[in-house]
Amino acid sequence: MARGGASRRPSWRGAVGAASAVLALAGLGGCLSSARSGGSSAGTAAHRWPWPDPVGVADSVRTTVISPAVRLHEVVWTEAPWRGAVLEVDLAGCVTLRAVKGHATAVGRSTTSALLDGLAPDLSPLAAVNADFFSFTPPGVPTGAHVEDGRVLAGPGTRPVFAIDSAGRAFIGTLSASGEVTDGRSRVPIVAWNRWPATGAAVLDRSWGVPLDSVTEPEALALVPAAGAGRYRVVARGGRRVPLGDTVLLVVPADTVRGSASIPFAIGASVRLVRSLGTPAPREAVGGFPVLLASGRMPAALATAGAASFRGVNPRTAVGLDASGRRLWLAVLDGRRDGWSVGTTLEETARVLQALGATEAINLDGGGSSALVVREPATGMARVVTRPSDPGGERAVGNALAVLGSCAVR
Repeated sequence: MARGGASRRPSWRGAVGAASAVLALAGLGGCLSSARSGGSSAGTAAHRWPWPDPVGVADSVRTTVISPAVRLHEVVWTEAPWRGAVLEVDLAGCVTLRAVKGHATAVGRSTTSALLDGLAPDLSPLAAVNADFFSFTPPGVPTGAHVEDGRVLAGPGTRPVFAIDSAGRAFIGTLSASGEVTDGRSRVPIVAWNRWPATGAAVLDRSWGVPLDSVTEPEALALVPAAGAGRYRVVARGGRRVPLGDTVLLVVPADTVRGSASIPFAIGASVRLVRSLGTPAPREAVGGFPVLLASGRMPAALATAGAASFRGVNPRTAVGLDASGRRLWLAVLDGRRDGWSVGTTLEETARVLQALGATEAINLDGGGSSALVVREPATGMARVVTRPSDPGGERAVGNALAVLGSCAVR
């Protein structure tokens, strides 16, 4: 359970003040230090930081230049007490964002440090934060979508995402799977991709990776790639177990297709499969919940999002964007550590991002999962710059959102 009493909550004194007691952070600056050892101050001459140091009300802010397009702010607010770290990114600079799973399928967990360390050196990995909520059974499957370098490991559900489209533009919104399987006469519409549907048909491919018994049921169909773009051959219907491998599984609940047979395709049939996640198509995506800011304001539903304990004081990880879509913040706010940092509520987290300049923001997984990791230039190893709340230290998570110092990803 989150800890921290009301008597220890700071009062909001910034320009975006609120009537209730909330965390104050109208910006980062005031106490900004020069780049410390480990930061790359040499790059600042080649890439002039496009924004002046904002005036802040935090008790202290220590800033490190990570790259010409990335700065790390380590912030202390002693009254709460509250501590956190904010990675500020100029998306117009030589930088790329990448969703990182660390596994070939949607299954599996790794620490954020391991996920950053696992990226190829030629991608110039700079930093990462933990990303989406995840399941423990099967382990590490993200609650929302995970799209990595255009590959869909976990498809969208009902929750929003932070995503990068094929043109490199960042956005916060929702995705939905669509498409169809057809043999030219009959068609089955698709409502989910690498996500088990509440109703309707889903395509589950080898990237899903979750063990399935569904092919032994009448409402399942197994397909393998055939010659031609989007062409597949039906190799099995329900009642025969088929390994995932290169197989695509089409699951169709019995009530979605008219007639006595729930699947209109016979074994050996040639079918065409079309599927997409909508427009703009995401190149990278990680899920989160809830949206903290939309068009500069907190959504009305924020006050009732999730359980009271979830909305209350907790460690937090969040992503914010400014109105131009150029300026990005990855914020990790420590919590559940008496005398160090008590954490923030959902509304306080939204106000932090709002005060930094964000007009769009989304909450990622928090609690013991919250961690911001930076790669040390001297050693090349990942260093956790926040203080995770789990007694054992950094938690293995479902996925991460990484910042790469490369202008184009391969």
